[in-house]
Formats: sequence, C-alpha cells, structure tokens
Amino acid sequence: MSGSDVIVVGAGSAGCALAERLSRDESCNVTLLEAGPSDQHIFIRMPAGVAKAIGSKRFNWHFETTPQPHMNNRRLGTPRGKTLGGSSAINALIYIRGNAWDYDNWAAMGCPGWGYEDVLPYFRAVEGNQRGADAYHGGDGPLHVSDPESGNPAFEAFIKAGQELGHPLNSDFNGADQTGFGPFQLNISDGRRWSAADAFVHPSRGRANLTVTTGAQVLGLEFDGTRVTGVRIAGAQGVEVLRADHVVLAAGAIGTPQLLMLSGVGPADDLRAHGIDVVADRAGVGQNLHDHLEVKVKFRMTQPLSLWSHAKFPNYLWTGLQYITARKGVGRQQGLEAGAFYSLDPASPACDTQLHFVNALAFDGATADDRGHGFAIDTTQTRPESRGSLRLASADPRQAPLIDPNYLAEAKDREMMREGLKHLRELCAQPSLAPLCGQELRPGPGVTSDAQLDEVVRATADSIYHPVGTARMGRDAEAVVDSDSMAVNGVEGLYVADASVMPQIVSGNTNAPSIMIGSKGADLIHAQIA
Repeated sequence: MSGSDVIVVGAGSAGCALAERLSRDESCNVTLLEAGPSDQHIFIRMPAGVAKAIGSKRFNWHFETTPQPHMNNRRLGTPRGKTLGGSSAINALIYIRGNAWDYDNWAAMGCPGWGYEDVLPYFRAVEGNQRGADAYHGGDGPLHVSDPESGNPAFEAFIKAGQELGHPLNSDFNGADQTGFGPFQLNISDGRRWSAADAFVHPSRGRANLTVTTGAQVLGLEFDGTRVTGVRIAGAQGVEVLRADHVVLAAGAIGTPQLLMLSGVGPADDLRAHGIDVVADRAGVGQNLHDHLEVKVKFRMTQPLSLWSHAKFPNYLWTGLQYITARKGVGRQQGLEAGAFYSLDPASPACDTQLHFVNALAFDGATADDRGHGFAIDTTQTRPESRGSLRLASADPRQAPLIDPNYLAEAKDREMMREGLKHLRELCAQPSLAPLCGQELRPGPGVTSDAQLDEVVRATADSIYHPVGTARMGRDAEAVVDSDSMAVNGVEGLYVADASVMPQIVSGNTNAPSIMIGSKGADLIHAQIA
C-alpha cells in the first residue's frame, strides 16, 4: 500500500499540465500515473516520425469505433497516445487553440468562468512562442511554439490559392481573427517534437513532491461509500492499490469515462448489466461523444515537391541518419505546415471549416495510389452536430470500450462534408495551385454529383483524432463535472480535467485546448484541496 495526497491518472496533454501545476505547491504530494512507456524514442522525438509514432502499438492504444451506420458500417481508427505526453507525443504537432467564440459559447452553455477572456491567460502563460509575447501569445512559457521552416513552395501555392479564391491571408490563427489561409504554428523546438511531457513533466521531475510512474495502467478507482480513496493499478509488481486523498482523471475522452464506469460511476442500468456495483448513477458519463471528421482530395503532383522522395526506401534511412547525427534535414518537418479556417455556412457564428494541406498522398505509402509525389487537402467541419456515446464492452478494464461517435448522423454534417469537397476542388483550380495538380485520385474526375460525393464521404472520410465531451462539465443537474471545481458530481474527492469535459468541441485541433483545461483545471482543483 502506498500513499499520496493527489493521484493524477493519465500523463497526456492535460495530465502533464495538471501534475506540474499542482506540484508547485510543495505541501501537495502528486503522483502522475501513465499506462504507457517512456517517451524516449526517435519516432516521438523526430517530427517526421509522426506516422511511425501513430502506427506504433507501443505508443498508441489503437482504439477503433463500432461500425458506423452512416459510413458504410466502417470501423474507424481512434488513436490515443500511450506514453508520457499522451496524444501530444504522437500527434501532428499543430498548435491551434480554437476560436474565441468557442469559449464564450461554453460560458453561454452553462460554464461561466470558461469564456475566452477567462481562458486566454492560461494559453498565454504556458506558451513559449518563437515570435515573442503579445496580447494573444506568451513568449517564455514551457510549451514551445514555432513557425514552419521547410520553405517548400507547395505550401505557399496552397496559401496563395486561398487568396485567389477570395480568402484573406492569416499569419496567426491563434490571434485576433481565425479566418483565412496561412502557415500553422507547430509544437516543435529546434527540429524536435515538443510534447506536453517535454513542456511540463521532464523539467519538473526533480521536485520531491512529484512522482511520475510509467507502465502503470489504472484498472479502477477505490471508494469508501461515495468518497474516492485511491486507485488500483496493474504495474510491474502486479495489481496494487495506491491510496490518495484526491484523484484527478486526465485519461482523455476515451479513458476517463471508461474508468468512471468501471468504478461504478455512470448510467446505473448499464453498470449493473456488467455486474458493476453502482457508486453514483450518472447518466451523462460516456454521452456527448463527438469528434472531427475529415475527407480529402488527393492529387498527383506535377513537380517533385512532396515528401515522397525522402520517405521511400532507401532514402528514409538517410533522412533518419541526418536527423539522429545532426538534427538536420527533412526529419525536422512533419509535412503539415499550412492550413485554413473559413465558413461554408454564412450563418455560422465562427469558422465552421478547417483545412490541412498535407505534402504527401499519405504518410505511410501503404497503397499503390499513395506512392509517388502528390498532395492531399482535407476539409474538416469544426463543430459537428452529430453526437454519439462511449459504453463498456465488459467489466474487464483491459478490454477496449465501445466507441460510437455516430459520425454523420445529422444531415447538416453530411452537407458540410459534401460542400467542403466542392470547395476543395475550386481551390485546386486556382492559378497558384492548379499547375501542381496532376491526376485527381480522390474523389476522382468521374465523381461530380452530390450523390457521388456523398458516397466518397461515406467510403473515405476518417477521424482527425479529436474525441471530446464524454464527461461534460456544466452547472446543470445532468453535467458529469462541475465547471466551477472540476469535481465529479455525486462523489467526493474525484475530479476530471481533460478533453472529456468539453461541452462542445473547439473549432480546431484539441491539443492546446486540452493543455489549457489541465492548467485551469489544476487551479480550480487546488482551490478545493489546499
């Protein structure tokens, strides 16, 4: 039996920020538990290793959805990081906060204190932006944010094509206005991935009151009545109970609701069906699951500007050697250096579409169509209306849960994806980008009608790996988490601060918002336990 004041479950984007911030109080003993291994690996360190990191069984839980009825009953991959840094250790490194409207909307949805003016100081405090500090950015925070460095003309052609189509140039998607085409800023520091573990955990490992343990999968929570008393873990010594006064779940939108339900906090009838004793009947646990879906256009490239030359055998050996020996070359890049935000629906209160320009047909070249020089552009609906759920498959914590995002259930989502493809084709026809466009591989030149485009969406759209919402915060009776304290309603001593608490997904990538939730959540939790 071991003891600690606070146990943080999950060393991902939010968990790393949580543990660092809570352990600033020397009187607070913090144990950070991570099921996965150490993050010391070339696939994680090298930005160009993103495909290898995501594909690795060592660093990725490799979840998948249930068959999706509106997507030809396909099962879609749901990657989640399984290492220090969590998904920030295997993601595409794009630093996006979302739109200011997103956070003001959270406040309007019943989460006062989470408006844009409330969360902006947390974004600024942790940010170490290469451009320095200003009203929107921090310049000396631990989370490194840098400009892309490749100078590849394909990215510039994409940005200019957006302007030719009537969109503004935007050099800062996290500044005063999100709208436009421009370069992404990236979580890269001098050619090295900079995850949440790099920003928060590794610099804090010397603190006497912070214990970081990897290879420790949490099997469930321990309760005395409705008060949490610790966690059960499967570690090197077998199953062990760790005692704590307080437990904070930061296991993400998949892991957090699964742990809650395995431990008796969730929809009572579902729990009893699996033989789990009910600690607190909370119908909202596992509900409100939603995610960003993307669909691509793909073109052969008329010039050798893509990453293909560097990714194919045996050239990738030289790419890796250059990086390992001198941290030089293409290994410093991740192939997604430009994007866009705009609205397809004039009635949208904030940008409803995001684009990523991918300087490769696919990162793995697994199929014949994906080999050779080419590019892809994906269109993503930033605020999908479809909602799904996460449920237990069994009471066995080692068995993956049933993940059902219910993609494309709402007609508006299907319309947005279809119209997004049309807009991408218009973009590729602009004078700056058209000369790079060879054969259209997807949707394909014969695909012209709405019905055909809808079928392309059903057959090829994929998750962009941003699941959120399964332990929604708020002040209402149905909320899983209290937005003022991050406490789980119906129990004592238990808190959640990760992407699962988002009442609605942000308009953009979710890594930076998850870090913000961990940082702000730590302050709210500390106020309860200090």
